[in-house]
Amino acid sequence: MKKVNLLFLMLGVSFAISCLNTSVEKEINLTTLLNEMVDREQIAEFPTINYQSLQASSYNRESVSPDKPGWFADSDGVSAIRTEENNGKKEWVLMEDEGPGVITKIWAVCFYYGLDNTTGANINFYLDGETTPTISTNFFKLVKGQDFVKAPFADESTRAGNLYFPIPYAKSCKITMDNKAFYNIINYRKYPAGTKVKTFTMEEFNQTAEWQQKVGHILNTKPEPEGEKDTMIKTLGRGDQIAMNFGKGGAIKQLEIKLDETENMAQALRSVVLKATFDGKETVWVPVGDFFNNVGKSHPYDMWERTVKPNGTMVCRWIMPFEKEAQIYLENMSDLSVKAQLTLTTDEYKWTENSMHFYATWQMDDPVPTFPLFDYNFLEAQGKGVIVGDEWAVLNPIEGWWGEGDEKIYIDDDIEKNFPSHFGTGTEDYYGWAGGKVPTSKDEFSKPFLGNIIVADPNSKGYNVCTRTRVLDAIPFKEKIKFDVESSCGKRSKSHFLQYAQTTFWYGVPGVKHNKKPLPIMAEKKLPVIADLEALIEHAEKEHYIVDGALEAEILNITNKSKTVEENFAEIPEWGELSNGDMKNIWFENKGDFAELKITEQFEKSIISFSATVGQPCGDFNIYVNGELKKMQDLYSEHGGMTNPYVSLGECNPVDNTFIIKFEYKGAGEKGSHVKGKRALGLDFFLIENNFMNR
Repeated sequence: MKKVNLLFLMLGVSFAISCLNTSVEKEINLTTLLNEMVDREQIAEFPTINYQSLQASSYNRESVSPDKPGWFADSDGVSAIRTEENNGKKEWVLMEDEGPGVITKIWAVCFYYGLDNTTGANINFYLDGETTPTISTNFFKLVKGQDFVKAPFADESTRAGNLYFPIPYAKSCKITMDNKAFYNIINYRKYPAGTKVKTFTMEEFNQTAEWQQKVGHILNTKPEPEGEKDTMIKTLGRGDQIAMNFGKGGAIKQLEIKLDETENMAQALRSVVLKATFDGKETVWVPVGDFFNNVGKSHPYDMWERTVKPNGTMVCRWIMPFEKEAQIYLENMSDLSVKAQLTLTTDEYKWTENSMHFYATWQMDDPVPTFPLFDYNFLEAQGKGVIVGDEWAVLNPIEGWWGEGDEKIYIDDDIEKNFPSHFGTGTEDYYGWAGGKVPTSKDEFSKPFLGNIIVADPNSKGYNVCTRTRVLDAIPFKEKIKFDVESSCGKRSKSHFLQYAQTTFWYGVPGVKHNKKPLPIMAEKKLPVIADLEALIEHAEKEHYIVDGALEAEILNITNKSKTVEENFAEIPEWGELSNGDMKNIWFENKGDFAELKITEQFEKSIISFSATVGQPCGDFNIYVNGELKKMQDLYSEHGGMTNPYVSLGECNPVDNTFIIKFEYKGAGEKGSHVKGKRALGLDFFLIENNFMNR
């Protein structure tokens, strides 16, 4: 069967409507965009209109370069492009673009400066330079599907919502909030000048209501593809394979895998590997469990392109075209015996100059410490291609939050500019949900394009798996791409470890190159468990002392200070062991000198205490939290040591999810010593105590 529009095929839409769509095929409008959302063949073709995939977000503007302080700054929820007055009212500009484009996805956390406020602010869409917004409504209701856009085009996830309904514009778009900005991410396409785009109107929205229902039905039901179905079943020992070969051009329309009759399903999901070679190039090399978001156990869910059924059958609907030949394999890399079933649905496919091969690239690393922070690479590729999804599996050895880091995606010339087109606000935000609480299995969900598939209990201790699919928000690259996500969690320590495994799904034009090689050693090794990380942590903690729950002061940047305040001016003598073996070393010269430290991602009232050095060169300080004087503390001591007990600052309320702690130097007594006129403040760590873990 020749390539046809899948949407028209499945719906049997009338010839008249089909002709209407053909007559305006060069115009981008709601109908074409909704059609694209469910056209599996279109996503396998490099876009004929070379649009840019861009993102606006509330990321912390202190992040300006990987080479400068602030690159890993948190507090990603309060930034906006600017504030301005519209129609006599102050508004916060979240996104703006000149020229034709389309909003493809909007995410927002659905609590506003505190878990108790679920109303938030209004959002306004100013299209084509109009001074009156085309859309003006409550932000949270819009993204949760409680306004004019309904599920599956807008839906609530976990403490957040996601809008996938496209909003095209011919000339420009500006999106604002009518109150101060809070966590948000807006994905959009920027088309070349002259691209014909029909601007969104509520009139056209209403006119396409029937079309929306049909597209929504497809997203929810995922009809079976046309084509020839072949199945192979085989019990696999170490090194055994199931192989299917195709000697003429076509496309795999659906792939199904079922593993059975094994003593250890979790290990089988990691050690049975899916491999695919298209037109002589291996493009897929991924453990079956990682490909299907099932790491650590078999777990059912249902998304647009991947599903795991309650009986363990795993279904992939990404189309995999090939011009001449293809080979698909399942290989067992463990000593386990596994019964495997592979079913492929194939059909004819017209290969064009824009056709691409399907890629799934996997990586697994040795456990990594959570400090110092770094950017974890998902993919680097050179050539032409399109990112269409990803999965991240994280083994977390403690009860607590594991994924604080932002996505940073560099497309084409972004790499030379040393700044990404996509800079996010947090790992959970990237995957379409929100923090504010430590996740549990109650926070699991799967939507057409987003999934928090596995959340370990208790409180995320164990394997956690998130995934995302991109269609309208897919990311084309014409020359190269670098896709990073910050390795960052709630506990930042050299002796705390996380175990990562990650899969990226993408299409590439023949000739594309990438940096991810097959990892048979990782696939065949014993699946890591919590005890493995606990052993690493225990060993690391024996090497240097770490206070449980400490926020190490040395990892915090000074965000504001007097000119005469200097870091690391001289050594500060201490008696006793420093948590994590280090401290924040600050020196003051004049009375009134100050230094401020910022602690971000704080959502509730907390008791703050800290440990500091005491000794002869140490000064006397006023200590403020968010501008409120909390403590007057003299740190002079005849004998050097550490504060015992810790210095308590009492209960403190965050402002904009932040504690700004200010140390103001008051002077020092006559018995104290100095180093070239300067007095010391040695900060070891802070403790932030609240009810976060008990929610």
